[in-house]
Amino acid sequence: MLSKQIKAWLVHLYTMSGGVLGMLALFAAADGQIRLSFFMLIAAALIDGTDGMLARKVNVRKVLPKFDGSMVDNVIDVLTYVWVPVFIMGSQGLVPHVLWTVIPIVGALYAYGQVDMKTEDAFFLGFPSYWNGVALYLFWLRPEPVVAVLMVVIPGVLSFIPTRYLYPSKNSILSKTSWVGGLIWAALVFFMLLQETPDSGLVLLSLIYPVWYMLSSFWVDNRLRQGKSVPGARRSSA
Repeated sequence: MLSKQIKAWLVHLYTMSGGVLGMLALFAAADGQIRLSFFMLIAAALIDGTDGMLARKVNVRKVLPKFDGSMVDNVIDVLTYVWVPVFIMGSQGLVPHVLWTVIPIVGALYAYGQVDMKTEDAFFLGFPSYWNGVALYLFWLRPEPVVAVLMVVIPGVLSFIPTRYLYPSKNSILSKTSWVGGLIWAALVFFMLLQETPDSGLVLLSLIYPVWYMLSSFWVDNRLRQGKSVPGARRSSA
């Protein structure tokens, strides 16, 4: 029994390490070390994508029933997916005016306030607050003001629309493709963050995965709404 508890606490500590990275990312951003900040945010995202699988493997809810790892996970997610990226957007002038950051803030708070933000059939409901990715591409592309505004307005609006989004760590639908694509994307992002000014072609190439994720989510949601079958529609055990 003790060994099971140790394993469970190690998983929780693994989850908590994402929070440590999140705060270090905030400190780096405040110090103007934006590339370092994004390094830590992407690393935290990788932890977030894998800790749930580890938690289910060691059955943390049964072994440590009085400690809610999902609550810890949500607290860390708001830091790493919302507050730090929004801070970078505002402090680095990635949007025309700091007031534009109200959109991701309100959108994310609405998303996290929903009881069914993570649905019973294992999807995210509404845009999953991937503001770290939005901030990253604003940082790299430095688009014209109109485009920059659209890059925060569109996902902000999608936060309020109850569309299902892929949740590869809990739902088997397109999970293998999601994981392979996500890991390739993360490796490419880490490589580009090593460069002060990454090649614009590589930046655009890296957008393939986020675009695929969004379009695939819309496709799956549309089929499920129409009552049609979706390949791999089998929820993993909780």
